[in-house]
Amino acid sequence: MDNGIGYNLYIDNSPDNKIWRPIPKRDFSKFDKMILAVNTAFESGSKKEKGDTLEKLMTYIYNRFKHIRVYENVRSTDNQIDHIVEFIDGVTPAFINHYVGLRMIGESKNHNKSIGSREVADLYELLRDKGSRLGIFSSYKSFSKGNSMWMNSEGKRRKLALWHHYEKIIIGFTIIELASLKENNFYTLIKQKYYQIVDELKDDYTDTDEKSPYHHQLFHSLVELHKNGIIDSNTLEDGKSKIESVYGKLDI
Repeated sequence: MDNGIGYNLYIDNSPDNKIWRPIPKRDFSKFDKMILAVNTAFESGSKKEKGDTLEKLMTYIYNRFKHIRVYENVRSTDNQIDHIVEFIDGVTPAFINHYVGLRMIGESKNHNKSIGSREVADLYELLRDKGSRLGIFSSYKSFSKGNSMWMNSEGKRRKLALWHHYEKIIIGFTIIELASLKENNFYTLIKQKYYQIVDELKDDYTDTDEKSPYHHQLFHSLVELHKNGIIDSNTLEDGKSKIESVYGKLDI
């Protein structure tokens, strides 16, 4: 077999656990202490303590990627970027190569509020400035959305993705989601969050209520098909499993 072909197949088909290394059990105590430090800071600490503990946690998480360089607190003329994650050209997995590129931007928010529209716009400008296609928030709460997925910061990130043909995507992780990384793979979650927003925006046929995440809408469609006798219980369960595999767990 040609070595180049073999290597390309390895990169394209490498399991997620080979790209983002799962947290080993020997590190569980260390990881729990970092999560506790973040939660304690957000309960009673200063803004600096909130920012410092969350950035320390994200440094640990980002550094579990293979073949990357992580830069912390990168300063430019007008901005400070909490994390820049650069993948090594030539050893990027297929998803990163096709949809992310060689650079991700990470921003940690040191407040207890939902992420606001201005913060989404600011991260988008950082993506443009640094030639990046994917921005990741880490925060106490998720995006603000009001009564619709198209309002406030939730709507802002959708509109920016549409306006720029999916070339700039912004996703986010709450502290609760980050705490789940003893069981879940961070790279898998990134892909699921990416596909949630992109596939929703590209879907011209699903009748959305504009209030629920995309994978919930798909599942509700399956439930209606099952109620109407169009699909059986096995097909419903198989469809649910496939939805969760691509888009993440259904909290229903």
